[in-house]
Amino acid sequence: MKSMIACVFALGAVLCATTLTGAPLEKPRTTIAVGGKASLYYLPLTIAEQLGYFRDEGLQIEILDFAGGAKALQAMMGGGADVVSGGFDHVMVMRARGQNLRGFVLQGATPAISLGVATGRAYRSPKDLKGMKIGVSAPGSSTHAFINYLLATAGIAPDDVSIIGVGTGPAAVAAMQAGHLDAIANIEPAITLMEKSGSIKVVVETVSVQGATAVFGSPLPSGSLYTRDEFIKANPNTVQALTNAMVRALKWLKTATPDEVAKAVPPEYLIGDRALYLDAYRKNRESYSRDGLFPSAGADAQLKVLAGFEPAVRDATALKATDAYTNEFVKAALAKHRD
Repeated sequence: MKSMIACVFALGAVLCATTLTGAPLEKPRTTIAVGGKASLYYLPLTIAEQLGYFRDEGLQIEILDFAGGAKALQAMMGGGADVVSGGFDHVMVMRARGQNLRGFVLQGATPAISLGVATGRAYRSPKDLKGMKIGVSAPGSSTHAFINYLLATAGIAPDDVSIIGVGTGPAAVAAMQAGHLDAIANIEPAITLMEKSGSIKVVVETVSVQGATAVFGSPLPSGSLYTRDEFIKANPNTVQALTNAMVRALKWLKTATPDEVAKAVPPEYLIGDRALYLDAYRKNRESYSRDGLFPSAGADAQLKVLAGFEPAVRDATALKATDAYTNEFVKAALAKHRD
C-alpha cells in the first residue's frame, strides 16, 4: 500500500511514481528554478521536459524561470524551489560560505559564456574593460563571475566597471542594440543574435573546449542540477529520477540533428529566426556534457579559478572540489540508459 502513496499523475490517472529500482518517489512534485530557460545553456533541461523524460520517471516538474542563475539560487535558498538548474560555480561559492549544496548531474562541459564588445569599441585585452558598462544576466550570476575573472586577470578591481543585469533574452539584446552597454557577457542564442545584428563583436568565448581552455586553462564544468545536501539525503529516489531524465536528454542530444532540436523546443525559443537559432545551437553543441558526469580534473580547475577572484573561496582552506558534487546518481542512470 505504501508504494501507492503520492502516485496521482497529471491528467488524473493513478500511476505509481517509482525509480529504476522500483522504489517510490519521495517528492514526485518537484520544483526546479532556472535562470533563462529559453537559452541554449539550459537546452538539456528543456529537452527532458519537452520530450517527456521527467514524466516517464513519474515526476511532475514545475520549472520557475528567472532573469539569471543568481536569482534561481536565491529562490531555492529561500524555499521557493527544490532544485536549481544553474552554474556549478555557484555550488562551490555557496559551500565556501557555509551552505552545503551539491551538484548531482552535469549539463555543461564548458562555461558557454561569451564576451561581446560594442561594435566600434576598441578591445585588445581585458584591461580595456576598465570603465565600461557591462551587461550580465544578473549580478552574482555565472556571467558576472566570468567578468570578475577577466578583471582579475587584468589586475582591475570589480568596482572599476559598472555591472548591469539584463537577463539572457530580448532585454539583453535590446540593451546592447540601444547603446546602453559597452560590453556584454551572455549566452546563446542572445550572443549570436547580437553578433548577426552587428551590435557586438565577440572578443572572448568559452563555448568551445578550445576557447574555454584558452581562458581558464581547462574546459570547466558549468550548467548542472544542484540542491541542498539535505534534499538529496531526504529524497534520493527523486534525485535519481531527475538524473535519469537529464542523462536521457544528454544522450538524445548526442545524436539529434539541429532540425530535431528545433522541433523539440517550444516555437518561441526560436526567437523568430529559426536559421539563426540553429546557427547558435551549432556553436553551442560542443558545450554540452556527453554523459552527465562531473570530471574531477574540471572540478579541481573550477575551484582554482574561483579562488583567484572570489574571496570566500580563497579563504575556505578546507573546501574540496569533491565535496561539491556526486556522480553516484549519474552512474546509476548510465547503467539504466545504456547505448
